[in-house]
Amino acid sequence: MRASKPISSSLQLFVPLVDFLGKILGPKTEVVLQNVKDFSHSVVAIANGNLSGRTIGSPATGLVRHIWQNHEYDRHDYLTHYAGYTIQGHPVVSSTLFVRNSRGRVIGFLCINFDNSAFQQASQELRRASAYLDALGLADPTAEMKDNEATPEEPEAETGTDQSVHEVLSVNADAVVTHNIAKFATELGISPARMNRQERMQLISRLDGSGVFLVKGSVDTVAQALGISSPSVYRYLHTIRNAAADPAQL
Repeated sequence: MRASKPISSSLQLFVPLVDFLGKILGPKTEVVLQNVKDFSHSVVAIANGNLSGRTIGSPATGLVRHIWQNHEYDRHDYLTHYAGYTIQGHPVVSSTLFVRNSRGRVIGFLCINFDNSAFQQASQELRRASAYLDALGLADPTAEMKDNEATPEEPEAETGTDQSVHEVLSVNADAVVTHNIAKFATELGISPARMNRQERMQLISRLDGSGVFLVKGSVDTVAQALGISSPSVYRYLHTIRNAAADPAQL
């Protein structure tokens, strides 16, 4: 496997690991190495990319941008077992290791995404079969008692991040931005093109908090969606960021 350039020598050391993990974990597990120098073309090495459709040069995910924007790596060395999904909506279980150089500075993210859709389907089939046996009176009468005696706890995601943040494995930068615009516009309950100034401010603030503006060209995409000029988006951002530094200015 070859990594895209430029890439630091420290990050280059992890490229063979991507291929190795991809081989041993199998085709249902995507392994991705992402560079933090360019979030628009963050993926520098990938194995089993057919899971998400991503290739070398694909953009950083929303979670990666969220982690970078909020300095989550200062509190953790890795995140494990958090929910994610592809841009097509297929569920995955993801884990991320923060790759650091010899000075302890984060230079990349090593991400492992497991396609658990088959397990979810099997679980649904088992629940349906169990309900059918219950209806026929054929279920094990001691099963419920055993379940009540010892119910294993669900493993908690070791994230430390906002649990409402889910990883979306996007193929291109435009998809990253448009997905976030659509998501936040739905939450606000109004289409971007019909928003007033206050609603635009809310949307742009949410987009900024999610790290969307780390992606090159995102300002133009947001401007087009809102039906305003790119300089107007920059003015909104300037106002929002100044207010974050000094709330009295808003």
